[in-house]
Amino acid sequence: MNKMKKTTLGMAAILAASVLAGCSQNQEREENSMTEKNESSVTETTTAPTEAETLAPVTYPCEYLTEEVHCAYDETDIFGTLYTPDNGREKHPAVIFSHGYNCIGKDMQDIATHLAKNGVMTYTFDFCGGSTRSASSGESVDMSIETEQDNLRHVIDMIAEMDNTDEENIYLYGESQGGFVAALTGAEMPDRIAGMFLIYPAFCIVDQWLAMDPETMKEPFDFMGTMKLSKTFYDGVPRYDVYEHIKAFDNPVIIYQGDKDPVVNLSYANKIDEAFPDSELIVVEGAGHGFGGKDRIMVRDGVCGFFEERGLNG
Repeated sequence: MNKMKKTTLGMAAILAASVLAGCSQNQEREENSMTEKNESSVTETTTAPTEAETLAPVTYPCEYLTEEVHCAYDETDIFGTLYTPDNGREKHPAVIFSHGYNCIGKDMQDIATHLAKNGVMTYTFDFCGGSTRSASSGESVDMSIETEQDNLRHVIDMIAEMDNTDEENIYLYGESQGGFVAALTGAEMPDRIAGMFLIYPAFCIVDQWLAMDPETMKEPFDFMGTMKLSKTFYDGVPRYDVYEHIKAFDNPVIIYQGDKDPVVNLSYANKIDEAFPDSELIVVEGAGHGFGGKDRIMVRDGVCGFFEERGLNG
């Protein structure tokens, strides 16, 4: 079955013009007699400044403000950092960052601050129990895909309610496990999330974890290093068809995937690219899991370019 994609990197505007002709002489005389009466009001209407004309142009990069912002609900406290462009605009598009397994929000600070310098508000945060370095509440043995989705939903609500957020332009950015969590969560609310940037999203988690024997998880165990997990993580792995689930998200999605990734095989990126109605898969040749150097800069500039090309940061 062939996938139909919408154009996401620029859309030509179609201008329709209508011409009035064949007016009778009586109509012309009536219009001429009204010209003097209406001249001042017509002039007022046509010369009134638009909102765009009243805003001073912005030169990027601009300054930005950094603020520690917590998302608290029930007994949960999520530590995060908000980066707000100081560009004279009352509203900003926003990008919410979801980090990978055993990482923290600060690990994505380079991309978050670059976007803020270019007119996009960003928020990085630590998933509860998502890392041995997490500043949020919670323990890693209580963390799962389900708990991280719950964290992200509350963060989305918080950012959407901020006075300086352009609620029509809230985006999700996720790396590895954070990309998986972002994709599942964004697909729940395509009316609220305008687009997603998924960096080597770990859709392999379903196959990897459901192939394990839960009987071996009676006690907490080290997984991928020194971070301890428990059967809670296994229980929180989706039992539904995740590829069918993400089909509900029909807004733009950009996927970056290394073709030498030993953790997330390229085949997973191909499957999610096929599932999303409007997606672009960028295969990074020679890249593994976790981009650095020129590959990291390519992602940073690509995400920033998305907003520049659409004029969303002006």
